Amino acid sequence: MRSTYSLECKVLKESTKMLLHYLTGLGIVIAGGVHLFTVFLTGPYLQNLAFSGGAYSVISVYRNIILAATLEVLLLFVDYHALNGIRVILIEFHQGEAWERGVSWILIVAGILLLIYGTRTILIANALA
Repeated sequence: MRSTYSLECKVLKESTKMLLHYLTGLGIVIAGGVHLFTVFLTGPYLQNLAFSGGAYSVISVYRNIILAATLEVLLLFVDYHALNGIRVILIEFHQGEAWERGVSWILIVAGILLLIYGTRTILIANALA
């Protein structure tokens, strides 16, 4: 009996998903390093820890379009990397095409919602003046 859900018709092969997983891990290290360097090592330490009020405060990071874009890239990388890791763990926990499809769709929706919420936060903080 032939299944209507074929493993060959998936959008991304498992090897491609894992390659993206490794690349986003590397991207997290690079984007996270750039973020930490620009936030904590480019200004006075106490001003870097302040939420608002100084040129190096947390809220000023969101107002700088380049640093906000770095945060968005970091959000994208962490979102995919974390949720793909959870997907791999859940698929190892239980086998089956229906389970894999359900887990994948639930995590795709969760990832999109997390990305929307994080982007919304960056945009709201960027708009504060």
